[in-house]
Amino acid sequence: MKIKFDSNFTLDFGAANQTRVYGFLYENFQNDILKNQVFYEIEVTFKDFNGNYVFEINRREVHINNKIPASKIEQIANVAGQAIFPIRIKLKRDGQIDEILNQNEIAKRWSIERKNIFEYYKGSNAETIISKIDDLFLDECRLMQSINQNWFFHLFFKPLYVSYSEKLRIKHIWKSPVFGNQFIEYGAVQTVQEKYSHDDKISINVDGISIDERTIDEIRSGYNFSKSKFSESEAACVESKFNVDYKLYTEDRSIFSVNGTFDTKIDENTNHKIQVEIYHLAESSSYRPWSDAGMKENARIFQAWQESIDDDIIDFRKPKWQVPNTPKPKIPKPPGERIELFVGVGPTVKTDSGFWHWIKSIFKKK
Repeated sequence: MKIKFDSNFTLDFGAANQTRVYGFLYENFQNDILKNQVFYEIEVTFKDFNGNYVFEINRREVHINNKIPASKIEQIANVAGQAIFPIRIKLKRDGQIDEILNQNEIAKRWSIERKNIFEYYKGSNAETIISKIDDLFLDECRLMQSINQNWFFHLFFKPLYVSYSEKLRIKHIWKSPVFGNQFIEYGAVQTVQEKYSHDDKISINVDGISIDERTIDEIRSGYNFSKSKFSESEAACVESKFNVDYKLYTEDRSIFSVNGTFDTKIDENTNHKIQVEIYHLAESSSYRPWSDAGMKENARIFQAWQESIDDDIIDFRKPKWQVPNTPKPKIPKPPGERIELFVGVGPTVKTDSGFWHWIKSIFKKK
C-alpha cells in the first residue's frame, strides 16, 4: 500500500502511557567470522506529559557469547551497567535524548553497588576500573556520552521525527561508536519509503558512507583530528559504510524494529563488521498499538461535551433537560504531514520465525 504524503511533511512520535519489551542483539564480526555476541531484553515505558515525552528504560540480564558475564572485568562492568537502570530520559521532539532525569538516583545506586564490589573484588585493577566508573556516574555529561556509546541507545534514539522534503528524504551527519568509545563520522541519507512494509509498518532507511578524514589507526588510537593535515605525508582515510532500517507502527510512529550493519575496512586483508538488531517482543503476532489520532479526537469530542455541561450549569434559565449550545462533533481534517499515517489497523502481522528460532538457540545448552 502506497502512503500519500504532502510535500515537506513531518513525522511525529505519538506513543504514550504504555510499556513494551524489546530484544537487543549485538554481533561483532571479523572477515565474517563471529567474534562477540551480546543479547538482552530491555523494558521501555513511554510516558507523555503534555507533549513532553519521557522514557523509563530498564535492562534485564545480559548474555555475552551465550553466557552470563564470567570474568572479573565483565562482572564489574555488568554490575556498574546495571546500576544505571532504570534510567529516565526526556526526549527532544526529533526523538533524540534531551536529558537524563534521574542522575541522582543512579549515583545513589552506584554508591551501594560500589561497596558491594569492593567486598568481593580486590586488587589494583578493580580499583582502577571503579575509579573510572566513579567519574562516570558523578558527571552528567560523561554519563550521557557513555549512554550514547551503548548501541541500543545509539540506534533507538535517532532523529527520525523531523520534516522531510518532497523526495521523502533528508541528509545529515551521523556518528557511530564503531570502536567502542571511538566514533566514525558519516554522511547519511535518511529516506521514508513510499509504501508500507508487508506487515503494515512505516519503513525508514538510513544509508551512510564515511566522511571522516582520519585514518583507521588514528581513530582506534583516539585522535579526534587527522595528523596528515599537519604533515607532508599522505595517508588513506578510513573506509566505512553503514545501513540501518527502521520499522515504525503506523498508529503512533513508535519503533517496532531496528536492523543495522556497519562495515569498516581495517586493512587489505581484514574487514570489521557490526550487526545490531532491536525487536519489539510483542505478546502476540497480531499486536497493534492504539492510534493516537483516535485518542486525540475522542479527547476533543469529550472536551466539547464537557464545555456544554458547564454552560448548562451557568445558564439556569433553560430547562434542565436541554443541553445548551451542544456542538455537533466534527471530525477535523488531519494536518498535511499526517495524511494516512494514522489510518486504521492493517493485516495480521507475520512473525519472522527464523529470527525467533535463532534467538531461542542462543540459550540452548551445547
